Amino acid sequence: MSDPTRNEPSPAAPPAAAGLGGYLDRILPGPGGRVDRVSQRLRNAAGAASDTPVGRVITPLLRGDSWLGHPAHPVAVTVPVGAWVLSSWYDLKGARTGRPQDDYAADGALRVGIAGAVLAGVTGIAQFLNTRDQTRRETAVHAALNNGALTLYLLSLGLRRTGRRRLARTVSATALGIVAASGYLGGDLSYRHGVGITRTRG
Repeated sequence: MSDPTRNEPSPAAPPAAAGLGGYLDRILPGPGGRVDRVSQRLRNAAGAASDTPVGRVITPLLRGDSWLGHPAHPVAVTVPVGAWVLSSWYDLKGARTGRPQDDYAADGALRVGIAGAVLAGVTGIAQFLNTRDQTRRETAVHAALNNGALTLYLLSLGLRRTGRRRLARTVSATALGIVAASGYLGGDLSYRHGVGITRTRG
């Protein structure tokens, strides 16, 4: 089976980074470990799916480069992140005021974030096809954090429906912290490793 990324340049490994980037390189899982093996299997599965007749049509749409002019994933992630930040703001406001309107706004924004996370996830899978070695492993950690945060937000939504709002707010705040950590990894992948970036000559 052909590799759908065979004609695409692989992001070059960056030089040893200083500061937080260098610390990140040291703490992330290295080659040969479980994350390496699992991420390779996931990428192979995603590559096989993208090489089907349907996948060859959908994958370019999810990537966004051909019709949007740049990757779609960074745009898609603004929806869940923005919605979840707004939800947390209304959670804080509702805890202070006790007004049902604030709780309603927090719950609505939370639902929008969950729905937006699905779209962000599938665009992220399309971008995952461009990763190799270190970037593949880092992307796997990024995705795992996102999935963990999404699971917590779903739990928070369930707690809200059963009236356990105080615990639901705590769970949402924890999830937002995970989203922030994952967002740093996403920025590192894009701006330091060049995942999803096609460099052209000016």
